[in-house]
Amino acid sequence: MPKRPKHIIIALFLLALAQCKDRYTSPYISPSTGYLVVEGFISGNGATQFTLSRTIPLSGSDGLPKETNAVLQVEGDDNSTYNLKDLGNGVYGGDTLPLNPVAKYRLRIHTTADKDYLSDYVVFKQTPLIDSVNWAQGNDGVDIFVNTHDATNNTRYYQWEYKETWHYTAAKYSDGVFQKDKPWVVDRQPEDQIYNCWLNKISTAMLLGSSDKLSQDIIYRQLLTHIPQDAQQLSIKYSILVHQYALTQVAYNYLTLMKKNSESLGSIFDAQPSDLKGNIHRLGDAREQVIGFISAGTAIGQRIFIDRTQLTLPWRYSFECTEKDSLISSDSAAIWDAFGSHALTPLEAHFSAGFFDGWTGNYTGCVDCRTQGGTTTRPSFWPN
Repeated sequence: MPKRPKHIIIALFLLALAQCKDRYTSPYISPSTGYLVVEGFISGNGATQFTLSRTIPLSGSDGLPKETNAVLQVEGDDNSTYNLKDLGNGVYGGDTLPLNPVAKYRLRIHTTADKDYLSDYVVFKQTPLIDSVNWAQGNDGVDIFVNTHDATNNTRYYQWEYKETWHYTAAKYSDGVFQKDKPWVVDRQPEDQIYNCWLNKISTAMLLGSSDKLSQDIIYRQLLTHIPQDAQQLSIKYSILVHQYALTQVAYNYLTLMKKNSESLGSIFDAQPSDLKGNIHRLGDAREQVIGFISAGTAIGQRIFIDRTQLTLPWRYSFECTEKDSLISSDSAAIWDAFGSHALTPLEAHFSAGFFDGWTGNYTGCVDCRTQGGTTTRPSFWPN
């Protein structure tokens, strides 16, 4: 019997698969306001902060709507109560709370829709110190790792978050500032510089680790992030502040499930999304889904810096301006036409035969480092 060509067999398989495809209807019917999403941590050695928002339909294109003007309290089973301030835009927080390490804590929420939510009591987890945050060069960039351990073998479950900060510059340096009310160009003062910028980025990936399968509570070379060789982060100086949290096994399992659900590629070979059951509940209606898991304890931080001079990899990042500088005459009308819309920014005074005859300029995106998303304010922790 002759064999069927391989591509015909594949085609028949795909055709049969298409015939079996049914429309999936989710059994969950979201309320018109969406499900409440609670993100945050009850901290015993830093600011406690929570963000409240609402889910949106899968077809929605906007960001999560914030749950504003709510009232939040942290409650202890030792009868302690701490009110959190409304910081605006769905964020609530306070200073370091004087928590009792042997007590259990929960979060209470009252919304403007007169709905009440309450989390389960959770134990206060002391987080062990970070042993080190290290980096290593590879063929295509830099990997950053964290190492930690608990000599008492009581932690076992960990979560990490980080905040990156890096220094970069614009492609062109500006010596001039356009004054619209003149209109004229004056010398730029040091406090008005737009050449040096610093940019911040907060981690979004779910970074979890466990030593549960090991005889000792040790986490070694846990990968936090990879910085590609052509990334802006490696242009001058880079810093990463890593925060470590000790988790209960229940919290770790919840976050692991959330990680699997959020990072699934959606192929037929992926695990099916699982029902997330956190430890926050709607009072009076246990059927309402609430997304989030409350934990309490301490957070441990460690910061490192990486200077460009420490790297031996060829630097491939480029913020070069391919546009040639334009010469703008000293005529006020020409100055206004060139710089009035801020499409161009002055670079430096131009002289011909010893006489001032105008300013050079270039596109603002080449001159103002803030157009890349950063700020000219030097961070307080940045070395000189």
